[in-house]
Amino acid sequence: MFFFTKLAGALLKPLSLVVIALLVGLLMAAFTRFRRTGLALMGVTTLALALISWWPVSNSLMAPLESGYPPLAVSTPAEPTEQMLPQDVAAIVVLGGGAVDDPSLPVSAQLSATSLQRLIEGIRLWRMRPDALLVTSGALPRGRSQAAIAADMAVALGVPRGQIRTLPAARNTAEEAAAYDGLVASAGGDGASADPVKAAALRKPVVVSSASHLPRAIAEFKRHGLEPLPAPTAHRSIPQRFARPGDFAPQADDLRTTEAAWHEYLGRMWAWLRGGK
Repeated sequence: MFFFTKLAGALLKPLSLVVIALLVGLLMAAFTRFRRTGLALMGVTTLALALISWWPVSNSLMAPLESGYPPLAVSTPAEPTEQMLPQDVAAIVVLGGGAVDDPSLPVSAQLSATSLQRLIEGIRLWRMRPDALLVTSGALPRGRSQAAIAADMAVALGVPRGQIRTLPAARNTAEEAAAYDGLVASAGGDGASADPVKAAALRKPVVVSSASHLPRAIAEFKRHGLEPLPAPTAHRSIPQRFARPGDFAPQADDLRTTEAAWHEYLGRMWAWLRGGK
């Protein structure tokens, strides 16, 4: 099932759909009697590609996804909407966002830009609460896990190895939440060694992820009876205005924003089909 969900996600990406539509239009124009229809399909698809690569469109798609939670403040909130980082935080969970295991690269280059932003935010919060555990997460098909690579990066940035826990087998958001729930259960112990106070504190983790992804992640953690505190980062819907000539042109980075938004809409639909919220 995991393989098929990832395959469906790859095929349903906006750029994949654009390529498929262009190929269908080309085949219709070249090899069938529906030449005009094929040319029209190619023209409409090209226009659609330009639009989804333009910041007013990409920001409009992404903004509703990123408005779910305010930033997490570590001191007096600058805005009334900001939440405070609690004093008794027991764990800060940084969700995975992609990585590659390549020892020829510096560890900072092995993490994707999204993973690096999430990890930096997690470390920023951890520095305010250094008694907390920093939990990194994410699997890779081969080699070291995302969780291990992120842990190495955290150590390089000053987090003691003893304060880090990893969830190296989690391949998606649902598995990350389940893996953390298992970590809480094992940390609490059982029988005579049980520590209910520690287990209760760990059940209220700070969860760090991209702002657009966080509502779905929080829902997964809550499904396991956890009480997560959201810490959004890696915002992509940045307020802009037409100030430079380049603002009128499609940009590859804006296409990535559209793809990220589309991925999250598909993820929420899949969570809904699975019975999530």
